[in-house]
Amino acid sequence: ALPLMTDTHTLAARGVALVLTTTGTAKILALAPMTERARHLGFSGRAFRVIGACELAGVAGLLLGRRHPRVGAVAAVAVCSLMGGACWAHRRVGDSWTATVPAVLVGVGAAHSAKGALEQSGSR
Repeated sequence: ALPLMTDTHTLAARGVALVLTTTGTAKILALAPMTERARHLGFSGRAFRVIGACELAGVAGLLLGRRHPRVGAVAAVAVCSLMGGACWAHRRVGDSWTATVPAVLVGVGAAHSAKGALEQSGSR
């Protein structure tokens, strides 16, 4: 039997998926808090909807990663890049480092998930 991702890797992937499902959906639906955040960060509503769609694509990849570890690894790396962009966007408009904490935490969770997916795909 092939080893599955450890419980911590799976938990990280699911936690990141939960957060990104919430934020991605809110961005796509242009809910008031997200339209305010888009404006604050200098993004158009359309651009923020695209970011939301990217977040939901990341969710799909993370969830597929349980059965297809290479897909999960690619999705997790993409989520890390997306969260790096979020940190940059906050710093670009002069937000404090504390404003980047949610993105950093999601990025760390995604990185941990990627590690597990890569370890699993390497065992095949």
